[in-house]
Order: sequence, then structure tokens, then C-alpha cells
Amino acid sequence: MTASLPMYDWPEMRGAQDAFWAHLCGELRGRGVTAPDALSAETSWRDPALVFSQTCGWPWATAYSDALDLVATPVSAIMGCDGGTYSSMVIVRADSAVETLADLRGGRVAYNGLNSQSGVHTLREAVAPLADGEPFFGRGIKTGAHRASIRAVAEGRADCAAIDAVCWAMAQDFEKEAVAELRVAAMTAPAPALPFVTRRGGPVGDLREALEATLAAGLGVSLHISGLVEPDEAAYRGLVTRVADVPPLFTM
Repeated sequence: MTASLPMYDWPEMRGAQDAFWAHLCGELRGRGVTAPDALSAETSWRDPALVFSQTCGWPWATAYSDALDLVATPVSAIMGCDGGTYSSMVIVRADSAVETLADLRGGRVAYNGLNSQSGVHTLREAVAPLADGEPFFGRGIKTGAHRASIRAVAEGRADCAAIDAVCWAMAQDFEKEAVAELRVAAMTAPAPALPFVTRRGGPVGDLREALEATLAAGLGVSLHISGLVEPDEAAYRGLVTRVADVPPLFTM
């Protein structure tokens, strides 16, 4: 069996992730669920042996809902998160003349990947009223990760980026030099937070109980997880509907 926590897997977070999994694993085994000793470095969303993981809402809705059951939606007590939702921070350099999203028209946007709700689709939704049916940004700069997008904007290689609120909170601790060069120019509309998942037909009920016990033991604090809510499948699928009629983010 395999388990992973790939979505916020910064090196500085791995000790907390390992401690979280060690407790969660013990809780699962106490309920008769077979679970691996350690988290895997890689994740295969279609692995029939996947016990536990976390994914972005967009790829779940567009590619993996047939392979992954939703287990729970995490709640985070940080700026941009509320009751099982999260927003993205639209960041610019602190010395930028940008005051509103409209000031970014035609600029360079850093993004982690085209299948990212927090890095791409939430920003598509935000700028759509300003886009006149055309790509809003002049150029997209693929970085592969929110952390790299933060650095790209801080270093002046991009004019802005939309950063997952949890990653932005992590950056306050682990990217202090870059954050010192940045400010938040806007916040996107809330979306359901990144869900915990298991393989289709996996131990959903046992996982929910084990997660609740792990959070009660305080193991979620370092991961910015303060609670859980029931996952809303319709809300995750609705992420696609929300941007069905809006243009691409930038000129391809």
C-alpha cells in the first residue's frame, strides 16, 4: 500500500508531514487498515494500492474523480482560508506600480502548471471581467511550483503570480528574503481546499476517523490544518463550470 502528501511537500515541511503520517498510520492500523510505514516520494493517482493522499481540486474534477474517493477537506486558520475553502494571493513586487488587477493587463504571469486551480484557474476567473474575451496576460512563465513562482516574481522575472494561501503562509517562514520583496495586490475568490483522498473504494470512513484523531493530537498545527469538513463533490466539480466561458490566462 502507498500514501503521500505531495501538495505542500517543501523540504522544511517533511518532518511535520512524517510525524503527521506516523500518527495517522497508527490510527489506521488500530482500525484494521493496512498502511505503509512511510510516505512515498511520488504519487500515482491511479495506483490501486493508494491508501491516502491529497490532491488539487482541479485535477480531481477533470481527470481523477473516477479513481479517487474524497475523504475530507482540510480547514486552515490562515489568511485566505475559511471553513474548508482557500483563496490565492495575487503577488507582485513591493515596488511595483500595480494597484489593481487591471494594471496587470498584458504582463508576465508566473504559474506552477496549467492544471492548477490555485495558480491558474482561480486567476482566470478573477481577470475574466477585465479580459474582453481575450487572454489577459501577454506571457505565461511556467515555473513548476508555487515556491518557484514566488521567486520568479521577487526576482523580477514575472510581474505577478497567484499563490495558494497555504503556500503563501509557508513562504512567510521559509522564503523570507523573497517575501520581503513582495506584496499581495489582490485575493481570488474562495474555492474548496485541497481534499484528502483515497483510491476508489478505499477506507474513507476509517480515514476520516483517523484524521480527526490525528488532528486532536495536535499533529496538524505545523501543516496549517486546524480541522476538517465533509468534502462537497459538487463544489469540486463546479470549479470547471466556474471558468467554462472565460478565456485562457495568457497568450499561448
